[in-house]
Amino acid sequence: MLGKLSPGVPTAMPAIAYLNGRFLPIEEATVNIEDRGFQFGDSLYEVIRLYGGKPYRAPQHLARLYRGLKMIDLDPGLSPGELEGAVVELARRAAVSDAFVYIQITRGVMPRNHPIPQQRIQPNVILTCRPAERYPLEVRKNGVTAITHPDIRWQWCSIKATTLLANVLVRTKAVNGGHYDAILHEDGVITEGTVCNAFAVIDGVIRTHPLDGRILEGVSRGAALEVARAAGMAVEERAIGLDELARASEVFFTDTGCEVISVVQVDGRPVGDGKPGPVATALWNGVNEIIEKECGL
Repeated sequence: MLGKLSPGVPTAMPAIAYLNGRFLPIEEATVNIEDRGFQFGDSLYEVIRLYGGKPYRAPQHLARLYRGLKMIDLDPGLSPGELEGAVVELARRAAVSDAFVYIQITRGVMPRNHPIPQQRIQPNVILTCRPAERYPLEVRKNGVTAITHPDIRWQWCSIKATTLLANVLVRTKAVNGGHYDAILHEDGVITEGTVCNAFAVIDGVIRTHPLDGRILEGVSRGAALEVARAAGMAVEERAIGLDELARASEVFFTDTGCEVISVVQVDGRPVGDGKPGPVATALWNGVNEIIEKECGL
């Protein structure tokens, strides 16, 4: 039996939030309906995971967020260090040591009009927190399944924008079919999953799509590549053809939630021998060692 997940379902509802410098009950953390994040998705987000109360690779997450903010010309009004401090304090006040902290920065409130205003408006900086649990060993032992699906997202996937309707629709289709996620493809080339980066082991080489703007520069992706290269594994950041999946000995995903997880079946066909393979297992072990070291576990 394959491991079963309910991805994205919080174990408890958050009781406290951060809004523009204030910590307050979640029901009081409200923004104006003319906020551009609500009206246009004119906002970016980031998710930082805490293990034992310590944020994992916060500098990498925040560097990605601030790169995106610069690309869309949105000044959040606070530094990465200040934002990281708010992340830690929110988790402390919420009394959760293992948590996901969701950050959303919107351009702010103004009467609805498509063009970005020339004058700076006050952005909204919103943080929420929910408990995080590591995936059960059964899931790691058995792996997960996936489907393939055309990539229908916008072109600037390297920017972590809140405009996620395409991701929502495709992942809903995958989850409703009993799968973890979908492997997206465009013009016969695999890009990534709806919430994760995708890897395949083909002819003994670990391959994943290059950072050319069509995928997100995943922090967990980076950690997995770091482990692979340190171990002397063959790695290529080179596009994977959709037709190459059939001869992959392993397929796996990386993301903040799963860290590294084996995909043992794609579109109903087994990957390799239909079991988690040695490469993904070794990478998860290596990433786990990084987490324990960096978070003092």
